[in-house]
Amino acid sequence: DSVASRGLGDVYKRQGLSTAVVSNKQAADKILALVPEGWIEKIPFFVRKHSTTKTIERIAEQYPELYAVAKKEGELPEKEREELRKIITDIFSEKMEKHNIK
Repeated sequence: DSVASRGLGDVYKRQGLSTAVVSNKQAADKILALVPEGWIEKIPFFVRKHSTTKTIERIAEQYPELYAVAKKEGELPEKEREELRKIITDIFSEKMEKHNIK
């Protein structure tokens, strides 16, 4: 199967990480909360869920150590929060520019 078709559980199994901390949705919510205010609402509603899910999957795959921190209970530590804020802001900027979303 292709890398793109694998779910987050498969990413975790490959990385040998435990999924027993917080749910993927809770981790995703923590990361998506770092997107600059109003940006997610600019994504057309009918593709919003798909685009945010794909963004989180991309972060989980490309930055497994940061995603693992997001999977832990509680707030994100400042260092990781700022790293994730930059990563997700860059991804959203790139995608919004590509799709001509202002």
